[in-house]
Amino acid sequence: MSASNSFTPTFFTDPKASSMGLHVLQEQREILQHRLMDGVTGGEITQAFSDFMDALLIARFREVIQQGNAGVRAGWQQCCLVAMGGYGRRELAPYSDIDVMVLTQGNQQEVAQALSTGVFHRLWDLGFQVGHSVRSIVECLTIAETDLVACTSLMESRFLVGSAPVFQEFQRKFDRRIVKKKSQRFILDKIEEREREYARFGETVFMLEPNIKKSKGGLRDVHLLQWVGHARYGAGTIQELSNRGLMAIQDYQVLQEAQEFLWRVRCFLHFEAGRAQDILTFDDQVRLSAQWGFVDHPHLLAVEQFMQVYFRHTTGLFDRCGRFLDQAREVSWWNRVRRWWPPPLIEGHFRILENRLTIQPDKLLEVLESPILLLRLFVVSHRQAVLIDSRILNELSQHMGTIPNERFHTEQVSGLFREILSNPGRIAQTLEAMHQASLLEKLVPAFSRVRGLMQFNQYHKYTVDEHSLLAVREAERLQDHPGKIGDIYRNIPDKDLLHLALLLHDLGKGRPGDHSEVGQEIAHKTADRLGLSEKERQVLAFLVYHHLQMSHTAFRRDLNDPKIILTFARMVKTVDVLQKMFILTIADISAVGPEVMTKWKEALLCELYSQTYAELVGGKGPSANGKENLQPAARDELIAILTRHRIEGDAHESDWSQWVNDRLQQLPARYIQSTPVDQMAAYLLAIRSLPLKPTHVEARFNQALGVSEYVLITHEQAKPGIFMQVTGVLAAIGLQVLEAQIMTLKDGTVWDVFSVYDPDYEEPPPASRLAEVSQEIQEVVEGRQSVHQLFERRRRMAFGRPFPTGRHPTEVHIDHEVSDTYTVIDVFADDKQGLLFVIARTLVSLDLSIHMARIGTRLDQVADVFYVTNSQGEKILPGEGCEHIQRALQTVVDQFLAE
Repeated sequence: MSASNSFTPTFFTDPKASSMGLHVLQEQREILQHRLMDGVTGGEITQAFSDFMDALLIARFREVIQQGNAGVRAGWQQCCLVAMGGYGRRELAPYSDIDVMVLTQGNQQEVAQALSTGVFHRLWDLGFQVGHSVRSIVECLTIAETDLVACTSLMESRFLVGSAPVFQEFQRKFDRRIVKKKSQRFILDKIEEREREYARFGETVFMLEPNIKKSKGGLRDVHLLQWVGHARYGAGTIQELSNRGLMAIQDYQVLQEAQEFLWRVRCFLHFEAGRAQDILTFDDQVRLSAQWGFVDHPHLLAVEQFMQVYFRHTTGLFDRCGRFLDQAREVSWWNRVRRWWPPPLIEGHFRILENRLTIQPDKLLEVLESPILLLRLFVVSHRQAVLIDSRILNELSQHMGTIPNERFHTEQVSGLFREILSNPGRIAQTLEAMHQASLLEKLVPAFSRVRGLMQFNQYHKYTVDEHSLLAVREAERLQDHPGKIGDIYRNIPDKDLLHLALLLHDLGKGRPGDHSEVGQEIAHKTADRLGLSEKERQVLAFLVYHHLQMSHTAFRRDLNDPKIILTFARMVKTVDVLQKMFILTIADISAVGPEVMTKWKEALLCELYSQTYAELVGGKGPSANGKENLQPAARDELIAILTRHRIEGDAHESDWSQWVNDRLQQLPARYIQSTPVDQMAAYLLAIRSLPLKPTHVEARFNQALGVSEYVLITHEQAKPGIFMQVTGVLAAIGLQVLEAQIMTLKDGTVWDVFSVYDPDYEEPPPASRLAEVSQEIQEVVEGRQSVHQLFERRRRMAFGRPFPTGRHPTEVHIDHEVSDTYTVIDVFADDKQGLLFVIARTLVSLDLSIHMARIGTRLDQVADVFYVTNSQGEKILPGEGCEHIQRALQTVVDQFLAE
């Protein structure tokens, strides 16, 4: 057996002492938790807990053997107990699973059965998740050849107790038959397995709630490096790889620090949860940032500082792992032959070897000392569509700190940088490589401050630097976009200015002040460094400063109001700036996160672009008059459909044409253009039928916009607060209102259109769903049920967890200038089911009429926008009770959110 161990836990060996065992186990965990809080390293905690479990298992093994029959006592010399997986590496986190194997020489069924029952069952009694197996040496070798997971676990096996010769024989045979003969296949399979994990746990290092073990840049990347090191070089730890010169000492230090940081975080997560927990949630981030001494600054939260450190470690870990894997891959026979006849030099300094761009070794120092040659390296990579060798990027990254930024501020360097920015296809990929090499921040120094800077909200899904690079990538993708958006992008002549604006637009974050204003200053400094003309300088600064303006206008304002279009056109001034701002807005929103750019948002942005373009060029844009936006053929078809329908008691059968014209000219242009003729006919027939059926609710799914539309047609006198009632119904059912257009025709007909997103359906909702919602709206409007009753009947369980930043202050803004006809009220508040209904009910109680509502987002808040008048249909002027309206809305919303 193994050497004696002074620690013999009787609770583990005594079959009657399981409850005491749990107490002692928890006591040990509490001791380790206190040590962790006192500053002990994560590595010390995992090793200490591994040692603790070693003592338990060794003691139990001995107990089983001593208490066994003669066959058991005789058979132990042919078996041993082996730690595997993370336990085998002595990296056992406080609540991790435990992998243990009984290894035998030949068939030792009697002793194996006794050990399996005596050891594994006791672990289960203590609450451990146990990965267990009983295998002979032959069985281990056989399964290692076909099962990648088992092979990996066996590679990390560690002797605990029993027959050391049996374990040593297994290791010799495993190394000879598995590791040495099948190393390259093992390496390729492990890399493919890890890539599948990336797909499951996040394709980016910058996951906002990362899995610290399996996300990209997590502990699993260190494990992969060590598995490959063992298979390729027989060195299974980063320490051993460094000691043997297989890894640069600088890389070892980066990996060791990152590994320790992640171990410590993981131990904190386990202790806090009281179970295995590897997801670094937003709540955990807030808690850890406080425990580790980070404090909030006005421009940078403590949690953002903590996560910047986290991402620095995980990025460094992932980069070093990638470089090591490139180095460890076996070179093909053909590539070994090609080394004797290398391809010609490119521009006298560079060469493409094994599909990677590298620097001729005797030219390396010359390139490293020359900003122009460094930029030429990336220009060649961009032109040739070939990646730069990761070892070169590492060399550059380590050297960049020795070169002053000023050496990059030359006309020639700026010209090369602008060349990269001008040619779509691989711009983002080239910029990412420059960022990895720490070269990008030499050209744009502000980029260094946002490296790994997270945005602690539920809206943004990426760190600031990655979001900026993704925005450039999203713009590049428009090169192949088949529609209008692609045409606009392709027609922009100076794309370098657009891409530079995308790169800079959020760099003001993490600094004191409004990030758009800070960004404008950064844009001016960057323009000066790059030697831009005065005109280019002004355009760049304008795009960065106003990068949110187009989305705010499109999503929060009435695009049927000519004043909105005129004001926006006067701001952008030229078609050139409009085109750049449009593409910048599309790319920025698309880079926020998956599926953030919806058909609805795209349609609103395109509408704002089209109308502003028409205003700027002096042409005729879409008319505000609905009649003029209906093509003659469509109008004739509409009248033909209506003529075929006879409505009982209708006295206007012969004058459909004039009647239709009168109604259409009162409707917004966008609504006319997006509504199919047959659907418009149904709405007009509903108006004509109001004497017989005083309330109509029509529903359809608007495929072009990707939203459901519910249209309520009734008489103005039917019921006060109709908008309030319908929003209550939609909230109770769980639908998200995007826009409400409240139209009252000259004859008193109410025509309300609610555009909603239905989160219960990924695909278009079925007809039964549309009919169900329509029926609920009709019953409430007609007084057959109340909104309160519907809320009670439809009460939903809240599946989401609250964001740990706490409540954001509610803001109410009243704007008298944006519209000549209406007063515009903006309400920014934390979202909650029923909020829109509460606001609408308050507006009704204040005797205000709602004519349009637009619902959007502002980071973690909703932005509810209302176009209102007083009860006489007049615009509310400053001083006419505006402060009372503001206080009333703020009080009601805060009370509702506090419930």
